[in-house]
Amino acid sequence: MSSHEILPMTTGVYRHTMLERVIHGQPFEKAVAEEVLAHGSQRVMIVAAPQANASASLARLSAALEARCAGVFCGALPHVPMQCVYEGALQARQCKADHLVAMGGGSVIDAAKAIALLMHKGTAANVSTLLDTQDLSLVDPARRSDADSGWLRITAVPQTLSAAEFTWFAGVSDPARKVKNIVAHAAMIPRSVILDPALTQEFPLSAFLASGVKAVDHAIERLVALNSHPMSDALSLHALRMLSQALPEVHRQPDELGPRLQCQLASWLSIAGGSAGVKTGASHALGHVLGAHMGVSHGLTSCVLLPSVLRWNWKYNQQQQLHVMSALGESGGDLATWVERFVDGFGLPTQLRKLGVAKDDLPGIAWKSLHDPGMRHNPRPARSAADALEILEAAW
Repeated sequence: MSSHEILPMTTGVYRHTMLERVIHGQPFEKAVAEEVLAHGSQRVMIVAAPQANASASLARLSAALEARCAGVFCGALPHVPMQCVYEGALQARQCKADHLVAMGGGSVIDAAKAIALLMHKGTAANVSTLLDTQDLSLVDPARRSDADSGWLRITAVPQTLSAAEFTWFAGVSDPARKVKNIVAHAAMIPRSVILDPALTQEFPLSAFLASGVKAVDHAIERLVALNSHPMSDALSLHALRMLSQALPEVHRQPDELGPRLQCQLASWLSIAGGSAGVKTGASHALGHVLGAHMGVSHGLTSCVLLPSVLRWNWKYNQQQQLHVMSALGESGGDLATWVERFVDGFGLPTQLRKLGVAKDDLPGIAWKSLHDPGMRHNPRPARSAADALEILEAAW
């Protein structure tokens, strides 16, 4: 670039969310207890998955909270069915909770966020009407006007790399229709996040690694978006470099905590670009639908969908994809193939058929995906179910 060349003007807004702090480097139960004491909460309800009911980590957390533990809700199910949100909100009201501690994967944390939303609106509300899909572009994550008026404070203790703990929105599914809705509000975001890599060892290694591929998906879809932002690019690129090094290290040495913590920190960076307004695309949109339609975890949906989405978008964001490859130190090849090889190195599936998805299911998934906001933000416009089906068939 010439020293006299004038760079074009760009527009954009970076919005700081209501997240207050991210804590790492100490046992999770100690950090949670300190957060609860600092805020003055008296009645804490723990939100967890059913399998956590008899776990040592849940017992440690309950003991650390002592008399402040007012209840435990172990009903947070995968993909957050509406009924579990309603049941969680009823239990929170019954135990007069003033603070939620969500410990688990992305579905557990999304459940806590949706419970807080329903508690704010009132548990007598019609849950199916309340939890309708929202346009995230209309929800300002920095809005604070009513954030402290009747909202339950959330502390998140993640065990996977979904990064749900860093967002102001949640996916809530309707099992009857097999669809997932997005709900959002600035005050839904956890105010504090506690990262303890030892806690991630409770999850199967394959599930942890797959959630790491989801974090890779967060970073890559923003890096190859057409509306880039310097803050988003910097965070996403560093996240991708960290994940490309730390995830294989976790695979090789699952007992080592250092690489796991690096993955947790990278997961945070991978999703932070959303605060700059940079959107994810078809991989996320199709993944949301596939999860609700087939019950597939979002980590695995990223494993099988991201390469096909990248190839489908190639003519529209070729320069962005090449830039990512260059930043990864790859002089040859293409980004889609790099992702496939990365995923295959963990022994994770790279084809929809390996997840038990029948070819007959693809048209229905394609049609449903058009209602997900991610399809509207894809670099290559996905204007019809036929476009979505083309991606799915390539991934099958």
